[in-house]
Amino acid sequence: MQHRTYCAVAPWIKVGLWSSGLLGLAILGFALASLSLAAFAAQGGSTQASVDVKTALTPKVTAMELISDGSPLSESIAHTALLYASFWDTGDPTFARWALATGFIDRTLPEGRAQGITGPLEASKTFRAAVPDLSVTVEHLLVVGDRAVVRLRFNGHFTGVFGELRGQGQKIDFRAVDMYRVREGFITDNWHLEDYQTLFSQLAAKAVTTGVKS
Repeated sequence: MQHRTYCAVAPWIKVGLWSSGLLGLAILGFALASLSLAAFAAQGGSTQASVDVKTALTPKVTAMELISDGSPLSESIAHTALLYASFWDTGDPTFARWALATGFIDRTLPEGRAQGITGPLEASKTFRAAVPDLSVTVEHLLVVGDRAVVRLRFNGHFTGVFGELRGQGQKIDFRAVDMYRVREGFITDNWHLEDYQTLFSQLAAKAVTTGVKS
């Protein structure tokens, strides 16, 4: 014959254990939900909540001239383009992560630059090591359909190191033109053309060769 041991538990203890179990589940659920939202926000998701956060993120630069087709999405597309320009103006990766889609593609990828969001993040860091006071002006912003064309002007002083060159404080002033495809509030594609001839001639002027590639 099989015997079972019975342990009497007071009713108030049973209620306490039951309540503790529910509280534990609630805390666990809240923690998992918080982690999911944080991870989603870090990836720049496109839910209404993330779009609200993005809209609240104010660009650090404005367009000197904005031309738009007046479509319902034109304001959002212009906002996204200015967020990305703010990334180049400040070096703050937050602006890039809220402007670029997770599947972002650089359609004119320079040699040696990583594809995706990593590419511009590393490029900005490298260039700011050479020109720490880099600033960006948006001279023109044209929005048509799902595209934005931006004419950018970069300014600063070469006081750092670029490759084997060490700057002597010479002025940097060159332009670039970007064309973005913007979908659901994020830049999915970028075609860009920089005036490298002007940039590299300014970097080389007065620079000292270090003999060490940075």
